[in-house]
Amino acid sequence: MRIAMGALLLLALPMAVAATTTTGFTDVPSTHPNYGAIMDLKERGIISGYPDGTFKPDQMVNRVEALKIILLGASIAVPDNTGTGGFKDTAATEWYAKYLLKAKELGIVSGYPDGTFKPTQTVNLVENLKMLINTSKIDITNVTVNEDSFSDTPKTEWYAKDVEYAKELQWITPDQNNMVYPAQGMTRGKLAQLLYNAIHNTANNSTQQQTQQTQQNQNPSPSTTPAPADLNVSIKNFAFNKASMTIAQGTKVAWTNNDATSHTVTSDDGTSFNSGPIAPGQTFSYTFNTLGTFTYHFSINTTMTGSIVVKNPIEVPTI
Repeated sequence: MRIAMGALLLLALPMAVAATTTTGFTDVPSTHPNYGAIMDLKERGIISGYPDGTFKPDQMVNRVEALKIILLGASIAVPDNTGTGGFKDTAATEWYAKYLLKAKELGIVSGYPDGTFKPTQTVNLVENLKMLINTSKIDITNVTVNEDSFSDTPKTEWYAKDVEYAKELQWITPDQNNMVYPAQGMTRGKLAQLLYNAIHNTANNSTQQQTQQTQQNQNPSPSTTPAPADLNVSIKNFAFNKASMTIAQGTKVAWTNNDATSHTVTSDDGTSFNSGPIAPGQTFSYTFNTLGTFTYHFSINTTMTGSIVVKNPIEVPTI
């Protein structure tokens, strides 16, 4: 199925909105499933922790907290305006007032039929998807849903197109039962992961589409395309864009070289996998069928490294 991309996702634009820092959070070890996403968004200045040095990745996120993070992620200016937004249950004096007003102005949110917004209600997965898509002004009109995207997301639900779009762009992935739990309450860690996926996977998709179009224009003859992969890693500016990942056993990972020079993907143990030279525009894939931690590097520049933790599918978060 083909999906019209519409406007390029705004979330992909703010590559550095704050000074980069390598300082982590005391409660987010490098083994945490959302570690890479949390650290990436922290370096961009999109998220921050608490004064005691923690991030509280398992703490639930409410609707207005999610709005703030999403607006910051899209680099949308939010003036210090106050007001209720016309909702019966919001206060102009609350910290979230300016974010809610901006979100309503942009058509990101509209509230409930009874005139409420429920600002402190825990935000769920599909609400988050809708906010992200609306914020990015993505047109999903041409998204077709001929069958249920996942076992627990019926094609007749109001969020069916949002979920299908997110599935195609790999913002979300199902568990071993092909379920994503659309009503699940979002934690700070899961929201960070979703936003990270939206930023990186959409940007990568756009780049790949542009590259493919350029290649077709230059050489209209049939060409071999990389085999489909469950997860994609971009090699760009002498770095792996997903330097740390936690995946389910049996997942195939594909590394695409978007640099102008060849690179390799070589396991540190020297035996698990070795791509050999990957030419610009080419892809190397490997399926991780063994549990454990796999570290790898570029054989010529050993400071260019990555790490993949392979767990039982039931242990890997759905987003």
